[in-house]
This record gives sequence, structure tokens and C-alpha cells, in this order.
Amino acid sequence: MNGKTRVLDVKNETTYNIPLVLEESVISSGLALISLWHTRADNQYHVIWPRDKKKPLIANSWVAIYTVQGVGNITLQDDAVITLNGNCIIFLKPTDIKSYHCVGLIWEQYWMEFVPTGFMEIPLSQPTIIYNGDTFNRELEHVEALIRSPIPMENNLAVASLTHMIYQWVCLITRHGTREPRLIQLEKLLSTLHADLQRRWTVKEMAGALQCSEQYLRRLFLRYTGKSPKEYYLDARLELALSLLRQESHSVSQVADMLNFFDTFHFSKAFKQKFGFSPSQARRRAGPDLI
Repeated sequence: MNGKTRVLDVKNETTYNIPLVLEESVISSGLALISLWHTRADNQYHVIWPRDKKKPLIANSWVAIYTVQGVGNITLQDDAVITLNGNCIIFLKPTDIKSYHCVGLIWEQYWMEFVPTGFMEIPLSQPTIIYNGDTFNRELEHVEALIRSPIPMENNLAVASLTHMIYQWVCLITRHGTREPRLIQLEKLLSTLHADLQRRWTVKEMAGALQCSEQYLRRLFLRYTGKSPKEYYLDARLELALSLLRQESHSVSQVADMLNFFDTFHFSKAFKQKFGFSPSQARRRAGPDLI
């Protein structure tokens, strides 16, 4: 594997874009990675393909779209609309995409464009919830750092890490059709939570949406997410808060208010407990290259 990296615009809307593009396709375990880009979009973000895609569409390529936070809609060439919520993965053909835009406060996502170098059965147009989203979020942040590195071996490690994630996602979606009915209901609830993180959800309301007891809901969450319903919901709000603060267009008090925290003090305390730094430090850490 070898390949140099450079930063360039993938689309015209670059205000919130972090395009990380390889000068040469790097091949790893049956995949040739073309590009990776990371977007934190607000409600002004609307992209139309192929008009806004500066690299040409490649007929035999695929894109894996992993939503970290918020909600976005993708419109296909046949005018079908796919809604993607936080911690969700989907594979699409770039040539099938007509446009996409943010819905609501923010839509933070990673796009990976790649070409299989051999036969690979990839499930198409099936959005799937990722339960261990925190793990993938950390891995993708690490990949960003590696792919920016001037050291070729670290670029190769980034591609290998992405390849591993893509295979994990393909396997996950392949197993998706064998889910038990209660798990399907949980996935719908998680999508609803991510789509409306400004709402102050209670465990009782979550259990009511799933039509089960609060005790059963807690067992279900712990089994599939490793967290209680309250922990999952709080973490989702804090992850969204981090994305909003990194845009630098919102103050700490505005974010606390937008996400219905009791007050700025309680928001800052929960934020620092999760991330290890304060909300104001998150705004300073953003820097111009993360906007």
C-alpha cells in the first residue's frame, strides 16, 4: 500500500467540510480507497450531485455514509428519500445520488468512497443502526489524524483501519435481516431519539414508545448499547453538543439551551465528565481546519 494525501475541495459547499483525499488510490484487503470526507453541516447545507462534486463520479465505486450526529436526507435519482440519523451506516452507489441536505440543527457524517478490487457483495440502500457508535466515532477521529500525517506508513494504517470498519459494517447489515421484532422496535426508538435530541425524553416516555416496561427497556438498552436509556440519551445529546460547539457559531449557553439542559452549569459538568475538557475548551480546540 502506498499513497500520498492532500487536502482539497470535494464539493463546493466547503464551509463545514474536511475533505481528505488520496492522490493515489490505496489498496487494502480488496478495497481501493478513493477519498474520505468529514462534514459538519447546518441547515443551510445542500449538495447536488454531480454539480457540486469536483471529483468525477466513478461508475463502479461505492460510498459508505456513517452519520455521527443529527439528521440528514439523501434524495436518489428516482426521487426516493432516505433519512439518516445519528450512529447509522448506509452504502450507496454515487451515481444513484441526486442530492442531500441537513435536516434540523446539524448533520455530522463521514463519507468514504471506495472501489472493490474483487467481488464483494455490498448491501445497498439499507440504513442500519450502529449500537457501539462511540467506538466507531473514536476510530474515525483517529483515522483522520493518520490520514493527515506526512508519514506514508500512517496513511496506510488509516486505509487499513477504514477497510476493517467497512467490512464490519457490511457484515452488520448482512445480519440485519435476522433481527428479533423487539430489536427492530428499539432501532426505531433510537432513530426517533437522534432525530429529536432537543426534546427532554424520560425513561417512561421511551418505554411508552416501545410499549414495554421501564425495567424491560433498561435490559434492552444494556444488552444492545451497553448503556442505560438515560446514559444513552445523555451521551447522544453531549455528542451533538460537541459537534455544535466545534462549528463555533454557537456559544456554550446557547448549546445548553438548545439541547434542553437544566442550565449551563449542569451542561458543563456533564460535558467535562464525558470528554475530559470543558465546552469552552471544545470551542477553542475546534480551530479553523475543523470548520
